[in-house]
Amino acid sequence: MSRRLSYGWALGLTLLIASLPACTTYRETGRDANAAFRRSETELQARREQSAIQCATPDDCAQAWARARAFVQRHSPTPVERTTDETIETRMPHEFGIAYFWAVRQMAADGTTTIRLKGMCRGMYSTGNGPGWLYARCAEQILQAQLEFVREMGSVR
Repeated sequence: MSRRLSYGWALGLTLLIASLPACTTYRETGRDANAAFRRSETELQARREQSAIQCATPDDCAQAWARARAFVQRHSPTPVERTTDETIETRMPHEFGIAYFWAVRQMAADGTTTIRLKGMCRGMYSTGNGPGWLYARCAEQILQAQLEFVREMGSVR
């Protein structure tokens, strides 16, 4: 009995020691994934700010807002559901991993107006606000849409 116990103990210790590198690798992989997620989130925020459209006159702003609405309609899988002076919104699609977009308009105290495109997709974030299982796919779609938004709206700036 004693011999069996010591053999089991030795086997357990060997398995524990053998699994330590795997635990360290998992922890480092998780750390790398979190760093990549933070970099991607920073890039998304920076791209959103870089693609903001500013206009000064009411006519330019009305034209830019109409173009933003057309852009949102073309690039979202669901139709525009609500439009106000401040937002153009679509519904979240049923599919996971498909980006949908909306636009927001804000007027500053100096009279200039800023229009921003925002995007999201189901599966992009986890319940803990970390990266979801489709984060990379979604982030790429949003980054590409931001670039297209700048190209299409660029003359308004």
